[in-house]
Amino acid sequence: MSITVRAVHLFAVCAAVATCGAPFVAPDSNLKAGRWGGPHVVMTVTSERTEIEFDCGEASVDGTIVLGRDGAFTATGTFLQERPGPTTPDGPARRPMRLTGGVKDDTMDMRVMLTDQNEDIGSFTLAFGADPRLVKCK
Repeated sequence: MSITVRAVHLFAVCAAVATCGAPFVAPDSNLKAGRWGGPHVVMTVTSERTEIEFDCGEASVDGTIVLGRDGAFTATGTFLQERPGPTTPDGPARRPMRLTGGVKDDTMDMRVMLTDQNEDIGSFTLAFGADPRLVKCK
């Protein structure tokens, strides 16, 4: 056998060995549509929009949330802080936010940052189809 043929065979064997036992990595996809819930948060995902409700706030992301090959995501949207008691028509303004996180199977870890003042709202763990546990502001 020539050196070129041996090199091609060796390369093919190395590629096969490197991928054996490795999980199949799906191409980029969208966050699964439906309801995701967890402590202090519920997220409703559709193909057009994602709505998020927190204990004392709400947020939205227009469009779909795209997952990378490893399940990671970054999305931008707006956040509205809720306060206890009566509100006025000119209450708090919506603020720009960034969601970052990752999805593995039916579990999501998500961090929420308000980008106008680099304010960390917190990290949340959600499960697809799970009931949320919200404690609303009173």
